[in-house]
Amino acid sequence: MIDLLIRNGLLVDPVDGVYAGDIGVQNGRIAAIYAPGFEPAAREAIDASGKYVFPGVIEPHTHMGFKRSFAEDVRSESGAAAIGGITTFMSFHRHYQSARPMPYDDFPELRETIEQESHIDMGIHLGILTESQLRELERYIDWGVSSFKFYMAYRGADGKTVGMINEIDDGVMFEGFQVLGRHPHTQACVHCENTEIIARHVARARAEGRDSLAAWNAARPAFAEAEHVRRAGFFAELTGANLYYVHIGAEIGLEEALRHRERYDRLTVETCPHYLMVCEDDDHIGNLAKVNPPVRTAADRERMWSGLANGEIATVGTDHCATTRAQKGGTIWEAAAGFPGMTTLLPVLLSDGYHKRGLPLQRIAQVTSYNVARAFNMPHKGTLRVGADADLAIVDLDLEQEVRPQDYGSASDFSILEGQKLKGWPLRTILRGKTVAIDGRLVGSPGDGSFVAR
Repeated sequence: MIDLLIRNGLLVDPVDGVYAGDIGVQNGRIAAIYAPGFEPAAREAIDASGKYVFPGVIEPHTHMGFKRSFAEDVRSESGAAAIGGITTFMSFHRHYQSARPMPYDDFPELRETIEQESHIDMGIHLGILTESQLRELERYIDWGVSSFKFYMAYRGADGKTVGMINEIDDGVMFEGFQVLGRHPHTQACVHCENTEIIARHVARARAEGRDSLAAWNAARPAFAEAEHVRRAGFFAELTGANLYYVHIGAEIGLEEALRHRERYDRLTVETCPHYLMVCEDDDHIGNLAKVNPPVRTAADRERMWSGLANGEIATVGTDHCATTRAQKGGTIWEAAAGFPGMTTLLPVLLSDGYHKRGLPLQRIAQVTSYNVARAFNMPHKGTLRVGADADLAIVDLDLEQEVRPQDYGSASDFSILEGQKLKGWPLRTILRGKTVAIDGRLVGSPGDGSFVAR
């Protein structure tokens, strides 16, 4: 007798496509894929008639503990993620602690917090901000952390805008790439923005009295991102490191990545839902959509969709921060950067991707799960294959709902998509065989999730 049978659904497999089949779950793993109509004995059965069964979404890009404590964010935001069909998420963790004998010596506490507070599985990326942290890369890898973020932005005064001290320069970053190049399972993640160019463009835009999303785009121009995309790709090629470009939202940056990938193919490009849904002309959203790098032009937005469809862009991450509406007040220069997005990640791709643009369901499963698992060394996740973790999202493609942030349990009290109707929502989220969310309600508990060592 198996633990769980999910029957009568259409399976959306990232490799094999969409087909009718039943999933058998035993001990938290997919034990079998049955032909429709085969009815093995099961302790629990879920009828997915007329619904689509996706691999659970793997969210590669969040910031827990950015405005609140790490524990508070993990508890609330992992619950909001579960409602959206996410079964694993990852957070970029960073701090500057020169007084401590070893950078990130709080890692055991982070891991314990995840085990106690998270509703879903969770992994950690570590930000490399100091040379002392760079010297510990091998130790971090031994801890089960295989991805590290280097900030080409936020150097000097730019770092103060997000409360960050960044001592990394290109030379230090290059040495970090050399270390990671010796470990084929690791990933160098890079935030590409040229700080020196940005500083001058910010001063110019402010002097002109501009105050809008378009002004923010002008202040942090797309070419300043693209220049660092090129440089980081060259460093990766020289060192043999795997390189992951976070939050690419402009055509010029994507084209630079693609140009370099013609000669070095170990480059992965991520975009975000806000680059697919919002542009600099959306003044009705205003400061709520302030983010780094900025939302770009309408043409850039359509280029991101085409890149997703044709395989140029491999993954989608939200850059989720649990900011509040109050923190987004004042001018565009005074408002905090960042916003929530996890709950609506899958609905955005189903609604504006599948329904409006014909983005195949198989492709959605690839960019939201399979490709993320491959990029970040999670071999038991991201597929519907036998032996994989039974992380699943059962989706109603025809369900149309208004985005209502107050319903998701996030510490954020707004969404940049608030009031929009999206078509296609998860009805049930299953983590290693256990239902943790159903019909938009969280039914799991803190501690259901586990730390994902990679």
